[in-house]
Amino acid sequence: MQGVISPTPHNPHHSESWRSLFPNTVSIIVPMRPLRNITRWLTLRRLRDLRTRSGRGYHEIVRRRRQRQARRGRIRRTCVRLTYQVPIAILAALGFVVIILHSGDRRVLQPEEIATAGFGYNLTSFEVANLPAKWAHRIYSSLPWTDIDTDERNAYLDRYPDLARELRRARESLRLALARNDEISVGIHQTHIDNLIAERNQIRDAVEELLEAAISTEIINIGLNQDGEFIWPPVDFRIDDTPHVLVTSPRDKIERHSVRLLQPELTEQEKLQMETQIFDRADLSTVVLPTGGLASYPNLVPSDYSLQSLLEVSAHEWLHAYLIFHPLGRAYWANADMTSLNETLANLFGKEVGRTVYNQLTGKDIPTLEPPYIPDLDDEDEADESFDPRQFLHETRIEAEALLTEGKIAEAETYMESRRQTLVENGHNIRKINQAYFAFHGTYADSPSSTSPLARQIYELRQQSPNAGQLVKTLQSINDYGDFEAFLAERGVE
Repeated sequence: MQGVISPTPHNPHHSESWRSLFPNTVSIIVPMRPLRNITRWLTLRRLRDLRTRSGRGYHEIVRRRRQRQARRGRIRRTCVRLTYQVPIAILAALGFVVIILHSGDRRVLQPEEIATAGFGYNLTSFEVANLPAKWAHRIYSSLPWTDIDTDERNAYLDRYPDLARELRRARESLRLALARNDEISVGIHQTHIDNLIAERNQIRDAVEELLEAAISTEIINIGLNQDGEFIWPPVDFRIDDTPHVLVTSPRDKIERHSVRLLQPELTEQEKLQMETQIFDRADLSTVVLPTGGLASYPNLVPSDYSLQSLLEVSAHEWLHAYLIFHPLGRAYWANADMTSLNETLANLFGKEVGRTVYNQLTGKDIPTLEPPYIPDLDDEDEADESFDPRQFLHETRIEAEALLTEGKIAEAETYMESRRQTLVENGHNIRKINQAYFAFHGTYADSPSSTSPLARQIYELRQQSPNAGQLVKTLQSINDYGDFEAFLAERGVE
């Protein structure tokens, strides 16, 4: 005979059916309420004994018990995760080792990595720090009960150009003081810069949102919105100090070899040390340059630019963010030609959209569509004595490239340095001109450092389009430079 303790069944028919299945089973019916009372009495008695032994109150005992239960639950969940995560990690590590051994590859630090160790720019940290903060401020500002003082925002926007100008001058004064080793002046200028940056950080959220809204309106006007007034990605930029960039090029030709982002705060001595170390160890032409913006998200734009330049750079960087969702932007890294196509299109777009918004905000009427710089190399007999740095740089690029083609590397480097000194004498303070300098700036075909006809070609395509937005839509599906050349032939552009 087998005894079964069970609760009283609610359905008598169900009970009879159960008994018919087990005719030899004896059912012992135990009422549930007395059983619960007995359990509760035993629990209270145990708690009372614990309270007596430990001297703690009832609530303290319950709290500690719950903490122990939660801790055991965490340990249990961790163990469950580890049961499959550890084997996967081991297999992944073994697979990585097998691949490395099979290919014969060895992870060796490149000279650029060694030279820039400790000076790298952490793009992830910038995005993590700024993206949530900007959108939190935007959401807060859009709440119906948030009181937005429009006059105060406009005052901030009026203050920004003066603030940017003061920041530029203060930094230039600091550089001069550092060059003279004047510690007292260095301290004074650094304090002034810190105060200006604190003021910038206080007003920039309002300034950014005003300018973002103005640029967004113009983007909608030229037809780059998705549905209705929706823009993807949203115009979002941060006014801050932009990083430096370290560029390397082979010495026997002008070609980008590598590019690394570096911290905004670099001394002249640190720049020179990195350049010299890479030159000595890898025999690469190297230069450290400031950047005029960064296509992160939010986009990063310089805090010491004028309002017009700020708007142009903001529109330029937004277009990079837009194009990454189209074949043209995803082909940015395919080769140097596609990089130059992306950058030159962004330059034309940024200038046109930025200047249009600038005219709307200031009431001015500056030209929005500017023809690209085309040097005239046949006007040597003209009696114009004015110094044209763009023409001078373009001539320097052509002559240096000719010397490198002939294999005269040392002569080309000496020539570029002598030309740099001439620029400095004429008030254009460029700290270094070499193969890497032209490799970086030559990416922008509308720059005097470029010898590409790309800027003129894109300008002619723009003249065939009703606006900059239509030009972008026309080119955004191109993912190969050969396709772009075929498109130029279709449009009759040489």
